[in-house]
Amino acid sequence: MKNPISTILLLLATSTALPAATSMVGDVGMRHARIWVNDAQQPQLATFSATCTADGKTVNALPLMISTATNTPMAILDFSDLKPNTKYTYSVKANDGKTEIASGQFKTKPDFLDRTPPPDFSFALFGENYLNDKQYDPPFKTPGGEYEIYEAARAKNPDFCIWAEGMNTLRNADEDSMSAKILRGIAARDIPEIKKLISERPNYSVAAESSFFGRGNDSNIASLDDASAAFDNLWANPRGKFGKSYSFKYSDAEFFVLDDCSARSYFTDANSRPARLGDKQLGWLMAALQNSKANFKIIVMNSPFGNPSASRENLAYTQNERKKLLDFLVFSKIKGVVFLSANKPFGELTRLVRAGGYPIYDMTAAPLTGRPAKEIKEMNYFRVPNSSITQRAFSIVKIDGPENDRAITFSFFDSKGKQLHSTTVKLSDLGKFE
Repeated sequence: MKNPISTILLLLATSTALPAATSMVGDVGMRHARIWVNDAQQPQLATFSATCTADGKTVNALPLMISTATNTPMAILDFSDLKPNTKYTYSVKANDGKTEIASGQFKTKPDFLDRTPPPDFSFALFGENYLNDKQYDPPFKTPGGEYEIYEAARAKNPDFCIWAEGMNTLRNADEDSMSAKILRGIAARDIPEIKKLISERPNYSVAAESSFFGRGNDSNIASLDDASAAFDNLWANPRGKFGKSYSFKYSDAEFFVLDDCSARSYFTDANSRPARLGDKQLGWLMAALQNSKANFKIIVMNSPFGNPSASRENLAYTQNERKKLLDFLVFSKIKGVVFLSANKPFGELTRLVRAGGYPIYDMTAAPLTGRPAKEIKEMNYFRVPNSSITQRAFSIVKIDGPENDRAITFSFFDSKGKQLHSTTVKLSDLGKFE
């Protein structure tokens, strides 16, 4: 293509010595891709241009979003008119049009339907990510560590990553500041250990309590507005309809990423009960599940669904919403449903046994670089034996097998890449109703 190179002009508030450019691959489809980029070392008038190349053909980027919310310029770039199942390399250049400030690669999704059997694939699931900042961290302890885990996860070669706990835990001082929330996200992406992981495959995020508005701060409306704006500045997710929820497909799986922060309310009186998802989002989810033709319907949210303990970290705390969704899955005979979650200082795999339907599996991600619990005190009597993870770990979820015998495998790995637990479930076992 010979279209003019698209240029994004960003006016900075100040010019300070800040980290160099960073890029992260966001949503990638069959014919489009989105890249998030920031560069804190550009002059006051910063100009970016970006191209991606495959098979000798170059495609230029168009801006979806530009931001001057902080003194660090950010943009979300959109590449269109791409080819399915094709590996592209991308390059972001500085205002001279020559100096490369960031680069990476991505592969577009395969166009398999009515052509080939569904392709096998895998993806990474991450829990709490914590970048230490002594000035704002709790005293007398180091919350984050083992940052070599990013490379261990990259070495497993997942097709994409899901950040179920966001990308950097907020500190108390961040909760009333949109710019502080954004700077936390930027800082997490600037350390050398993570750059290859996020610049070589798509990254999807969940609106997570610890990185959205901060734990225990959900009643602050101003904080919620700041969190929403910061989230939009930091992630190149697919477009959604309700809050920060959205959906996307890959091979024979469809992902429904829920927002359990924006509509959250713990208010209780004679006419009200605690809520996390809200009626509109629940209605959208149930309609989408009913219409989905995917073999695997993967529901992703920050709060664990399968864990029956009625603590505030679990969806069981908003028992009306949980019951409504459970009843719907049985009465509508929705097959192939599994859950992914985080929001815990430990990892586990829950096998929720329910009347009238097949067991529902919920993989709760362990802390990625956050501080893990020394022991699990919460009683989850549906926990799969030997799936308790009380150390930093990441998860790989794999979907594979012949067309008539597909399966999903849930695995935990430590910071060196050693497997800690693995469970495989056949698709045929995710469709049995009494």
